Amino acid sequence: MDDYKYQDNYEGHAPSDGYYRGNESNPEEDAQSDVTEGHDEEDEIYEGEYQGIPHPDDVKAKQAKMAPSRADGLRGQADLMAERLEDEEQLAHQYENIIEECGHGRFQWILFFVLGLALMADGVEVFVVSFVLPSAEKDMCLSSSKKGMLGWGFSMGTNYHFHSWRVFVIICALPCTVSMVALRFMPESPRFLLEMGKHDEAWMILKQVHDTNMRAKGAPEKVFTVSHIKTPKQMDEFIEIQSSTGTWYQRWLVRFKTTFKQVWDNAMYCVMGPYRMNTLILAVVWFTMALSYYGLTVWFPDMIRYFQDVEYKSKMKVFVGEHVYDATINFTMENQIHRRGKLVNDKFTKMYFKHVLFEDTFFDECYFQDVTSTDTYFKNCTIESTTFYNTDLYEHKFINCRFINSTFLKQKEGCHMDFEQDNDFLIYLVSFLGSLSVLPGNIISALLMDKVGRLKMIGGSMLISAVCCFFLFFGNSESEMIGWQCLFCGTSIAAWNALDVITVELYPTNQRATAFGILNGLCKFGAILGNTIFASFVGITIVVPILLAAASLVGGGLIALRLPETREQVLM
Repeated sequence: MDDYKYQDNYEGHAPSDGYYRGNESNPEEDAQSDVTEGHDEEDEIYEGEYQGIPHPDDVKAKQAKMAPSRADGLRGQADLMAERLEDEEQLAHQYENIIEECGHGRFQWILFFVLGLALMADGVEVFVVSFVLPSAEKDMCLSSSKKGMLGWGFSMGTNYHFHSWRVFVIICALPCTVSMVALRFMPESPRFLLEMGKHDEAWMILKQVHDTNMRAKGAPEKVFTVSHIKTPKQMDEFIEIQSSTGTWYQRWLVRFKTTFKQVWDNAMYCVMGPYRMNTLILAVVWFTMALSYYGLTVWFPDMIRYFQDVEYKSKMKVFVGEHVYDATINFTMENQIHRRGKLVNDKFTKMYFKHVLFEDTFFDECYFQDVTSTDTYFKNCTIESTTFYNTDLYEHKFINCRFINSTFLKQKEGCHMDFEQDNDFLIYLVSFLGSLSVLPGNIISALLMDKVGRLKMIGGSMLISAVCCFFLFFGNSESEMIGWQCLFCGTSIAAWNALDVITVELYPTNQRATAFGILNGLCKFGAILGNTIFASFVGITIVVPILLAAASLVGGGLIALRLPETREQVLM
């Protein structure tokens, strides 16, 4: 009877708490029934399941199911990629029609102005250092090895002066500052938003472009007829952790990992994907252009300065064995060498020594007062009973000299280094003419870009620039070097412009900025390498810099011809 009652309750008539309460129950049987209630032996609960540990059999079954699912996932990803490429092609053609409907007008001119300021800031960055450095190095007392420490802080104490070069730096910083502020008020690229799957945001911006241009043309009633734009299939979506889940650190970590993965995938897609050959060719062209262009732009001023120094030293006057007694010298002594002389009871007052060398000379009871000097030294001299008052003849200007009862009183304060005074204007002139010479090249390349084509402009510009390099062998004066520099800069700028255009047009929207950044970084490396190599040969030989620049330009120009022409291509 008890067995019947237990069976009856087991089959569905047990009390609500799940335990059977019989009058004559066995405690051991009750304990066993509590464990096994509702289960057969074959369906017995795995005791680790209460702790969240999967059963070994379940793990094996799951792994067996995952093998085909992974293959299906790879096939699914390939299908998604093919579908996305098809969507991008459709979007490219539809987007061209939408831009035609939006028209060209006020919005584009505002955009040109803002981006023009940004490009102006980039251009100023290239040339501002060569303009500012000669004046700044004097105010900041920078040696040649420390010139690269200039956009860092410095302290001038009570000798701080606000010179014109500081005003120049502030003016040069204005385009960058204004463009940064103006870009905050410009909308995001609608094409980029469409690539990211943000249809509504892109549509609103395109409508804004359309309405702005139509109002400026006097047709505000014209309606933007586009209602739907093709959006490419998204490969993966950015997972945003809500503020209610996880800590700020976890949310930041997810954003960082997701962004890093996107950047890394884009970079690998440009380097290892279907665009790897284009990226390799462009990398060679960018590098060779930067190596030759930036290397020569630094080499030109240095060579002109070298020619000046050679000419200046050829006019040097040498005095040997002169004896001067009881003389007062208050004029400028320049570009002179005095050897084995004797100066007794002479007074040097309110005068300027410029490139003067006293060698094996004897000074006795002389007096130096209010004297300034540049590149002036005393070598192996004997100086006896001589007084120096308010001069900049510091200790390092006396080389292996012997002092007998001599006194230094109230030396001039400030920088103890010598700087050239007369070469500043030359540096400004060379840099200014080099910058000005690119203006005709910019205009010509803009007018002929679509008629000639990108590849012909890159190859032709680089080859003509290489020919200009060979004419540098015949440049033996300052004016000739300046002329060849202007011609080189004017012809090579067309290659730069065409290279920028073809780099943009060869990559789809979602990889374009990444590819441009990679190539621009390689360009900076080539510029640094060119500056270092070319500057090291100044005064040694002109053959190596000229041949290196010409070979780089010829090689880069010929390799560029292997790129596909993008003149008639619709931007993806």
